[in-house]
Amino acid sequence: MQKVVLLGSTGSVGKSSLEVIEKNKEKYEVACLVALSNIEMIKAQAKRHEQAKIYVEKSGNKISSNKFINRNDLLKLISSNDVDTVIAAISGSDGLELIHHSISSGKKVLIANKEPLVMAGEFLVNEAKKHGAQIIPIDSEHCSVHQSIQGKKENSISKITLTCSGGPFYKLSKSKFKSISLKQALKHPIWQMGRKITIDSSTLMNKALEIIEAKYLFNEDPNKIEAIIHPEGLIHSLVEFCDGTILAAMAIPDMKIPISYGLGFPDIVENDANKINLQQLKNLSFKKIDPHKFPSIDFAYFALNHEKGMPIILNAANEVAVELFMEKKISFLNIYKLISSTLNYAYKSNMHLTSVSLESILEFNEKAKEIALNFAAKNI
Repeated sequence: MQKVVLLGSTGSVGKSSLEVIEKNKEKYEVACLVALSNIEMIKAQAKRHEQAKIYVEKSGNKISSNKFINRNDLLKLISSNDVDTVIAAISGSDGLELIHHSISSGKKVLIANKEPLVMAGEFLVNEAKKHGAQIIPIDSEHCSVHQSIQGKKENSISKITLTCSGGPFYKLSKSKFKSISLKQALKHPIWQMGRKITIDSSTLMNKALEIIEAKYLFNEDPNKIEAIIHPEGLIHSLVEFCDGTILAAMAIPDMKIPISYGLGFPDIVENDANKINLQQLKNLSFKKIDPHKFPSIDFAYFALNHEKGMPIILNAANEVAVELFMEKKISFLNIYKLISSTLNYAYKSNMHLTSVSLESILEFNEKAKEIALNFAAKNI
């Protein structure tokens, strides 16, 4: 039986993970539930998973159960033989330290959030090789690429295409972007997700981050990675091989599918997800992303072409911008403006990462956030 630590158990991915685990109780057991602050929900989850310990980052003085552990105990648990798998579903860059600890402990690590791989993709992949850990992406796009390339030689891939629904605004005229509200941006047409990633989907910054993530996960030339709009949301990626064949990975948009893939890999496990009825499909369409409406994609290639920590700067600026937008302190269009200003400043001032370690990456990330906040302060 696999013992699982679930980082971010109270979020949308965490709740879906628990559904898959509960469907396969004979194969998986939760060793620890981890959340930022939602004590009531995590207590309810712990009632269903009686063997699980609980860690809450911001717990205040509300804890009385002896099932709660502190951070040092969490780190020891992850490192121990009592844990086989870590599911990383903490939003944003906050999960990087625990992901790194899990990898350096040689665990099977299922990564749902994009930001840690954008910030430290090459570093984490090298650490996994060093410590015998296994990284399996469980966001739907990279998970499906992972599935499509199994058994294929690395140099046989000619193109990786990541798809997106286009979010709520791909049909909206650019002239109307200036009046986009937070409420509108939080209405994703297909997926039910957390607030931050939903905003990223509306700006298509999620695709920008995924392009960077794909570069590091699959060790591919950025010129071989693209993103396109697929409004139906059924094909999650396409992998083209040098012989001209294309493998398209299709599934209902349900996070239980990539989660069950990651947990079971290389085996297949049940997940209770709905199946596609091919006879009822009316259309599978693809559309080019308009860079004038969604400059996010160009940001990704700019960051990858310059590297030296530029992906960290891109991610930090986006996190700051999204947070300010959700606080209604900047407009939707100013998300792009803030990111662009931060990237340009970093490039012109030759700001770059001088050494690669967890500490240096986190420090560099904080500096980038400070720069983005300074630009924001001039415009608020």
